[in-house]
Amino acid sequence: MKHQLVRLGLICVTASAAVGSGGSGTGVWIDPAGDAVIRRTDVGNDAILSPGFEAIDLLSVRLEGWVPTIPLGDPYIGTVTSNDADFVRMQVVINGLVSPPGPLALDGPIYDPQRFGDRPVYGYFEIDIDSQKNTGGELVPLARNRYLANVGRFGMSPLESISERIVRDADDLDSNYFTEPQFERSGGEFTLLLCGCFTPTIVTQDGDLDSIFDVGETWIVSGRFFERMVAFRTASALFGGADFGLFDPVVDLQFVHDKQSDQTTITFVYPITNHGAALLVGQADQPIDLSLVNHTSMEEAIDDLIAGAPFATGAVGDLVDNWENEQTDNFRRPRQWDTHAILGTAPTSPDPSALFIWTDTGFDEVFGDLDDNDLSNADDSQIIIDTIDEDDGSDDDADGIVDGRVTIPNFGFSFDLADLNGDGVISSDDLPTPVCPADLSTDGVLNFFDVSVFLTGFNNQDPIADFTGDGVFNFFDVSAFLTAFAAGCS
Repeated sequence: MKHQLVRLGLICVTASAAVGSGGSGTGVWIDPAGDAVIRRTDVGNDAILSPGFEAIDLLSVRLEGWVPTIPLGDPYIGTVTSNDADFVRMQVVINGLVSPPGPLALDGPIYDPQRFGDRPVYGYFEIDIDSQKNTGGELVPLARNRYLANVGRFGMSPLESISERIVRDADDLDSNYFTEPQFERSGGEFTLLLCGCFTPTIVTQDGDLDSIFDVGETWIVSGRFFERMVAFRTASALFGGADFGLFDPVVDLQFVHDKQSDQTTITFVYPITNHGAALLVGQADQPIDLSLVNHTSMEEAIDDLIAGAPFATGAVGDLVDNWENEQTDNFRRPRQWDTHAILGTAPTSPDPSALFIWTDTGFDEVFGDLDDNDLSNADDSQIIIDTIDEDDGSDDDADGIVDGRVTIPNFGFSFDLADLNGDGVISSDDLPTPVCPADLSTDGVLNFFDVSVFLTGFNNQDPIADFTGDGVFNFFDVSAFLTAFAAGCS
């Protein structure tokens, strides 16, 4: 079995580039268009979607300092600044038309994800403001729906050491923070969340005013879309949020669908400082305090985090280690922040085993990196091969049959990083497809046999020899084949 799998694809596999990129002081993260796939998380893997549903595809995120032209009138109009800013602007761009998330019966009895449209978007955008991966995150149960707990469903591994914290299969999901992998420890202090945890309020809408977000419309909706890490509530002195210790103010989000590009942009503008908060309501500056009832800003949340960090213990103390030595003025340049994202939708009918159906993640990830070295290569293919050899027909194989395939038990709720194509089975289909166009004999080696196959195909005008793809067999096909042959496998 092992030798057959090697023949199918191991030899020609080499390192692959990161998928999605950005940050590094630019404040812009890009995710490839067209990479969205449906990843159910429910027991049974059969959560219901709308007929013809197209996976929600994340395109980009921007995090920038912002200067609203008229803060009191329209904070979404203004200019970007790289200097210390009083406001942050976060923009999320998604392919196609997506609507605000309806309630998922978490704040009451109503389950209505499609309240504002038949393609509601859900997800979490975790924001790391101190560039420290060892501080920030959430504890179970919230951590189970965040990036590190689910990115492995896509065969993705984030770059650098944080990849050691991703969940690789359901056995990694436990309630003990101190066991590895520490998927709870994402590095994010704040989160822009589209969680279905509440029913958003429509502030303004245009178009036909039917409360369904349609093509070309612009809306503003309000709700508790922004929060500081909930885990810190036990060490916080804030009040006025949804509960004592929480920083989750009611904020506005702007949803804009552009007809020409067929993209939806979600924009969040929020004061970093209390001076920004005063500008937003046209009042005098208020001092930093512990109340979310009056002016509030990220500055207040950070000040409370710094003050409470020395008193945090256990897992919470670990998540905020070193914050006691910080200064609030150090976090006024959003381009220096970092972010990870996971988004998707919700089943049309409630499922007690899962809230979400994931479709895309970002950023700075490598597809097929199973050994945490930021590369996808022959070593990772060997891990897949070894997994099949070791688990095929064992208790870890749901079908219990030695057939060259490992069927993942309880797929949907569970998954395995080695199942790169997400079909619930670890098999030769998960080996990375080699980019080796001149290997016409498909034996993983470039030699005389490939030349022979090309010449036979060329003489017979077989499409296998049409290397230019123009339907004509001439010198240019010969040249293209020879070039590919000389380049080898990549």
